[in-house]
Formats: sequence, structure tokens, C-alpha cells
Amino acid sequence: MPHKKGSSLAIIVLLIAAILSMFVLQLALQEEEINAETPQGADLAVIGGTTAALLSALEAAENGAQVFLFLNGQDPGEDSSFLVTGGLAAALTPPQKELGIEFGPEFFKEKIKEHGGGINDPVLLNSFILSQDLFHELEELSGLFFDLLPQPDVRPYLHLSAHPHSDLLFKQNLLAKIKSSMVIVKDEKIKELVFSPQGQIEALLLENARGESYPFYIQAVILADGGYSGDIHRWHEYLPAENLVELRPSQKGEGLRLAADLGLDLVQMGFLNARLLLYSPLDAKYHFLPPDPWENTYFINKAGHILSWEESSSQEAVNFIFYSPPGSSFIMVPEDRAEAFGHYFRRFDELEQIMQAYSFDSLPRFPGTRPPSPPYYVAPLRAGIDYTLGGISITSRGEVKKNGNVVKGLYAAGEIVGGLHGEALLPGMALSETLFLAKIAGESAARYSQR
Repeated sequence: MPHKKGSSLAIIVLLIAAILSMFVLQLALQEEEINAETPQGADLAVIGGTTAALLSALEAAENGAQVFLFLNGQDPGEDSSFLVTGGLAAALTPPQKELGIEFGPEFFKEKIKEHGGGINDPVLLNSFILSQDLFHELEELSGLFFDLLPQPDVRPYLHLSAHPHSDLLFKQNLLAKIKSSMVIVKDEKIKELVFSPQGQIEALLLENARGESYPFYIQAVILADGGYSGDIHRWHEYLPAENLVELRPSQKGEGLRLAADLGLDLVQMGFLNARLLLYSPLDAKYHFLPPDPWENTYFINKAGHILSWEESSSQEAVNFIFYSPPGSSFIMVPEDRAEAFGHYFRRFDELEQIMQAYSFDSLPRFPGTRPPSPPYYVAPLRAGIDYTLGGISITSRGEVKKNGNVVKGLYAAGEIVGGLHGEALLPGMALSETLFLAKIAGESAARYSQR
């Protein structure tokens, strides 16, 4: 009997020891798991899921940096379709040469300045013009050929891809490159940028899915989460919300809010790239108007103001909508134009009927001796915001500035940057800007992080 009692005691001790061992092992595994989820730091952190963020991360990794990409709630590459379908603005390309087009960097520079009102950042613009060949860089990156010049007489710089699904292929190839690279993609939320007493970037304060916060130590950061196309009214409260359509609502501008809170230098925040839209109030649907003006077409509003489209610039047309009373701007077109757009237009036989239907304050004062002949075809108008031209001020190396001075270790790329366009976006420049800024920010941040 004593022998059995001793054996039982030994078994109990062994069981307790085994349970304790399993408990200790589980704690160790949990600790390893936590350490795997929350690394102490890296050379470089890129913040954002935009195309600029992905390209910056790839560029930095190719330059030897250990890169962590924090998507910060964004879908990776969600803006790639917008960029690729808009085309590439470039000079000195094989398609131009084949057509005998002489359009060198200096001509390109003047075109950008002219379209942007001549208020571009001259240092940044010069750096862009002197940058490496974006045409071949895009071909190598995407595997797509941007060798179609749709309007060589009007826009000799604008290149498109003839592939019917170029935007989808671009995104697919870019995400595949990220997956096969050394870039580590993380989902933690960025709560704060932490700086040293000397003003140098030192860490990120992250928050994981469990709501836990912890520091992530880095040498450099690239801000690249895009513009604020989906958050227009925070920055432009003076524009009536009823006159605008946010064409890219996923662009929330979190990075720019962070930049403003940190007191970083922001430039040209008053400018927006807008598209003219026919608008259907009943179902909130819209249709893009062509970039080239129509003959015998007028913009009118309820205050009685009128603007001839064929005698106006695109910016004047957009400004007419911006500064009309809320929800009160319309387009009046000839019958043949209205037929192509179906339910967007209503027919009226007299001007007074337009006033009654839309509650005009006064009859539009048409230029010349008499208004257009009836019938009148009228549709509501909106300005669709697709790109924000202002943003963080940077150097030609992608370094972020505060009070005119470089913030050590902090860089920016993509639509979050301002200064390159001026007051208007040249067609194709959104993709060109993205490639250029991602390259200089990725290279510079990688070099700084490994100094």
C-alpha cells in the first residue's frame, strides 16, 4: 500500500511538472508570436497603400534598406487605375520620334508651367525635368507599353497604353513585385510620429488589431498615403458641398492631417483638379463631359450668370461651378449634343420654363443681341474632384520641410506632395509625378537610413 501511495504521488508530481512545462512553453510561444507581430524596428517605414507608397518601398528595398510598409487602412494600389488610365506625360520618347515630334525636356517644362499657371516650385520642377526616362522606367516596372499618342497635334507629351486592361495588369504586376520583394507589409495603424529632442524622426507609435500601442523604431519614414480627394470640405469649406462630387472617396487625407498637426510646410493647398460632370440628382449618377468645349453651349446658374463654353478656359468653366450658389449650375446644349446623354437632359420650349423648373432668381443674360433659339436642353452640372494639387513641401531629394528647414529622416512621395503642378494638373502628370517622387524619396530615404 505505501508503495502505491508513493507511486501516485510521483505521478501527481510528474503531471504537475508537465502542466507547468506546457504553460511555460505556451508563454514562450506567445512571447515569440508577439515579438513576430511587433518587431522592434527597421531601417525605413513607408506609410500608405497608394501606388506611390508601393513604388517608394520597392525603390528603397532595391537600394538596400530594410523596409516595412504600413498600409494604414488602405487597399494596396487602389489608385493605380486612376493613374494608369490617365496616361503618362513624358518627353523624348520613341513614339514621339517615330512621328517626327520634337518635344524635348525644356518644351515639356514650359508646358507644365503654362498649364499650372507658372507657380510651380522651380527647384522641384527642374529636378523632375532632369530625372531619368520615365517612359522606359514605366515599361520595365509594369511590362506594359505606353506607346500610343492619342492626340499628337494637341498633346504630344501624353502617352497611353493600347492594352484594354492596362490598369488591372499594372496593379497585378505591382502587387506581385511587392510580394516577391524584401518589403514587409503590415496592417498596424499609425497613431503618431515620434521625434527625438533634436527634431529627427525616431519612431512610429503603432496600434494593432487588439488596440495595443507600442513604438516601432526607425531611421526614416516616407509619407505616401495620397491626397484628400475624399475629404475636400475639411480643406475647402468655402466651396458649396452641393456643387462637388468626390470622385475618389478613398483618399481621406490622413497623412496631410498628420502633416498639418505637426506643422510641416504645406504648399498650394488652394488648388484642385476637377472634371466637368453632368449630374442626375434623382439617382446621384454622373457622366464626364469631354475636355474640349462644345459650340453653342452655355453654363448658367440660378443667379442669372452665364458663361459660353467655347469662349472659356477649362479652369473658368470649373470656377463657374465652384462659385455658383449651391446646386444651381446647369449646362444648356444644342439638341444633337443632348441626344447622346439620354436622361441627363430635359427639354424646354421657353426660357421661362427653365426658370420655373429650377427656381431661377433671374433670367440668364445671354451675350449678344438674342438668346439661342428653342428648344432648350438643360442638365445640372457638378465639379468632380479627382486630384488634389497641393500638399507637403519637399526638396528635390524628397525631404519634408518645416519652416523652410529639412526634417531629418522624413520624406514624402505621391499625391501627398505639393508644388510640382501649380494650379492645374497637366494630363498624364499624375502618373509621371508618382513615378518621379517615389524614386527620389525611396532612394534618398534608403541612403539616409543606412548612413
